[in-house]
Amino acid sequence: MEGQILNRVTHVMVPVKKLSESIEWYTSNLGFNVKWKRNDNKMAILELPQGPHFFLRESRNETNAHFLLNDDICPVIGLEAKDIRRLLEDLKNKGVQIGEVREERGEGMDFDFYDINGNMLVAHEPFIG
Repeated sequence: MEGQILNRVTHVMVPVKKLSESIEWYTSNLGFNVKWKRNDNKMAILELPQGPHFFLRESRNETNAHFLLNDDICPVIGLEAKDIRRLLEDLKNKGVQIGEVREERGEGMDFDFYDINGNMLVAHEPFIG
């Protein structure tokens, strides 16, 4: 392909079991805002101050958003935090399932966590080198 055709990532799509419960989870636990909600209540667009839109789409399937790498479940979506330690404490205090916490490996701290649908996400703080 000659020359760049694509400009940027506009959105990510996450499968959810119940849209209304998922909207509540993402807005109350992670601070997303609802930008738009489809009339049939099967899809919503959430947003943060920066980055691509975050589509939640209700699905009848029991699939979760993650992938396998060398038989390990890996997150498919990464979120940047201004204060990673505060986010980790906030999520723990809210009863959010936390996965592996990786401290100061030369790139800063990050950790895996799961939404109410079992989707795996990762949060990280930008490394200042």
